[in-house]
Amino acid sequence: MKLQLVIPMSGQGSRFARVGYTDPKPLIKIDDHPMIEWVLRMFPGEEEPLFICRREHIENTAMAQILTDLRPNGRIAVTEGAKLGPVAALMAAADEIDNDRPVLVSYCDYYMRWDYDAFKAAMAVDDYLGAVPCYKGFHPHLLPVKNLYASCRVDAQGNLIEIREKYSFEADKTKALHSPGIYYFHSGGLMKKYCTRLMDMGDSLNGEYYVSMVYNHLIRDGLRVAVPEGISHFCQWGTPEDLDEYRYWTAIARKRQS
Repeated sequence: MKLQLVIPMSGQGSRFARVGYTDPKPLIKIDDHPMIEWVLRMFPGEEEPLFICRREHIENTAMAQILTDLRPNGRIAVTEGAKLGPVAALMAAADEIDNDRPVLVSYCDYYMRWDYDAFKAAMAVDDYLGAVPCYKGFHPHLLPVKNLYASCRVDAQGNLIEIREKYSFEADKTKALHSPGIYYFHSGGLMKKYCTRLMDMGDSLNGEYYVSMVYNHLIRDGLRVAVPEGISHFCQWGTPEDLDEYRYWTAIARKRQS
């Protein structure tokens, strides 16, 4: 059954605006291409993504045209962009998500190298109801002590035991499993059920509902969640500091290659 790629991108982007960026975060150019284009490159063959966008970005910027140029068959769901996090964005666009088809939620502010076809093939045959692909090892954005992301704890079989946002289960962050911002659900209906539970319980962090946190509720109900590895390179662009660090280390790598 064909997977649904859903990209919540309705955040205000206030941290970027405060340091002088005028484009919404997904449209910021990185190596001559908007950030959202790099995100789409990670999912070859997905020609009908659902973009969940903030109304003011659609009305006041070139976002709609850029998304249409990148994916002519994609869909745009417009939300008011309340600052409640990506789960709230998903639920605001719930009517656009098929209950019976699998869903892959992707954040809009990173890039990585991975085998997407292999991931889809594994999800098609395994009996997992969710999956959180992860990376580990040295990545420059992990160097600052303050940089914390969604970290996973797994059992001996690689099944998710717990995921915690803005945290590392290892003192040495290079040894921890970190979520890049991709979240798989066996069906849209399953995703909506547990997103609703998360919000009904008020299970938020600093007032925001993160997709990562939904999986703890699946686990409590005895559902299996996979944590596949195999992400060889990962770039974090979520904050202005992340983007500055990416550009700094990229410049060093290019100098070494020249």
